[in-house]
Amino acid sequence: MSTTDAPAATAAPARSPRERRADVQHMLSTQRQLWLASAAGDQAHLIPLAFAWDGITITMVTSRLSRTARNLRASGWARAAVGSPLDVVIIEGPVSFSEPSEASQEVLAIFATLPLNPQRVPGAIGVHLTPRRILAWRGPAEMTGRTVMRDGMWSAP
Repeated sequence: MSTTDAPAATAAPARSPRERRADVQHMLSTQRQLWLASAAGDQAHLIPLAFAWDGITITMVTSRLSRTARNLRASGWARAAVGSPLDVVIIEGPVSFSEPSEASQEVLAIFATLPLNPQRVPGAIGVHLTPRRILAWRGPAEMTGRTVMRDGMWSAP
């Protein structure tokens, strides 16, 4: 079969804002790995981390001495990606930190779901990303309308 005989790729129709929001919430509730970006000056840093989503905040754990923790403390802001290049969710927002000894029972329960539990791993610290902006798209048909959260508010009910 020549390249001219190959079937044409068909783009799926764009999801509605309501469908995108539901898909984003499902992905955040079921996925457990993300890519977390941070930076110091002109030096970008990207690492994979396990995470948990409680419906409001993304919680991760890293070493308190890591480049990631230093960068996030300095900037107070992070960008994370969940999914694949063909079905991606990008989350941006402020970050905060919690010491295991100061964490609420709710946060301790979230920590317990992660592979690197700061209650069991010396030197680990909780990192909490509160989404202010979320983008979601599946291919070119969804580039328009990809912002599903702006200023911490969902764009669809």
